[in-house]
Amino acid sequence: MLESIEAAFQKSDSHLKETYKHVPLAGPGPQSHHFTVQEALLSLPKDEKFEASNQATKPAGGYYALIRAGTMQITTSVITVGRTPPIRDAKFRRDLSRENERLEKQHPDLFKASASPLGPSQEALHALLLPHTTKWSESDHSSPICVTLAVPYSDPSAGFHLYMEVGQLWQYYNEVGDEIVDIAYPTLRDRMRRAENRDQNEGGNE
Repeated sequence: MLESIEAAFQKSDSHLKETYKHVPLAGPGPQSHHFTVQEALLSLPKDEKFEASNQATKPAGGYYALIRAGTMQITTSVITVGRTPPIRDAKFRRDLSRENERLEKQHPDLFKASASPLGPSQEALHALLLPHTTKWSESDHSSPICVTLAVPYSDPSAGFHLYMEVGQLWQYYNEVGDEIVDIAYPTLRDRMRRAENRDQNEGGNE
């Protein structure tokens, strides 16, 4: 998937530079990158454990790729760096809530009740794969500056279980090695829900 996203960035960047000599890329750029990435994901070969399908946004007007891989559902949205003010100075849960609000504007279907992060039947884990591109006033958009993996709470406005750059995540797995305990997905799901409840209870006591 990451290689497909990288190739999509290169393809979109080449197309934009070839097509638009005078029009600022802030107009066509974000849409070109978004749809080229979705097309790349929809072109991935499918098997019994992996499938990408085209989904329409509600309200209508946009499309995105929904990937089903085992017990996970994955969607992708291209994030432009600097599009919103920094949020690092806020408290942890407020940071997460504001980040969710930003993502909701770009990818609203992920935050509707019909598209729960744990899936329509609460049996599938919903993860976001978020490639970041530089500001569109910059000249090079041929590759993501980073790719973030995010796992939102069942109530997406409440925050994330995980929000980490993929490179850091791989480094973590390399460091801990065999120490990672392989647990069944229902157990992981239950632990995540308990963590959400604890966080919400702590937030209510502030």
